[in-house]
Amino acid sequence: MVHLKQTNLTQDKIHGIYKRLAYIIGGISLIVLIVPFGDYDLPDRLGLALTLNIGFHLFYYAISLVPLTQLGWLKEYSTTKELAKRGYTAMSYFIIVACLFVSITTITEVASTQEFYRLTTLLVLTGVILGALKLNLELRGKK
Repeated sequence: MVHLKQTNLTQDKIHGIYKRLAYIIGGISLIVLIVPFGDYDLPDRLGLALTLNIGFHLFYYAISLVPLTQLGWLKEYSTTKELAKRGYTAMSYFIIVACLFVSITTITEVASTQEFYRLTTLLVLTGVILGALKLNLELRGKK
């Protein structure tokens, strides 16, 4: 009988994944800058690398921190705070489902158009998903 080790997703694990992906994205950005592809000149490749990095980091932190800050402004044990908490929890689930849908759509389009540089969108979406997971864990009270 095989026993599988159960791994619980924690904020530390999510942040560890975020850090590893940040290094990978940094490497991909350097490759995009150094290796020319298609008919894209250096300013276009620089824009792609910046968008990739800024999007990944901005979405991760904005999604995981802004709603929690807004909840902190509300009074403890108030009805408004409880409704906001439920709304943010629902939003975090919706974000994950929407990102998975967009990922599948992007992969399908890339397969048909052969524009492989568009796969970089998936890296930004991972930042969004990680931010939503971190937000959801915080809202549920797990640390």
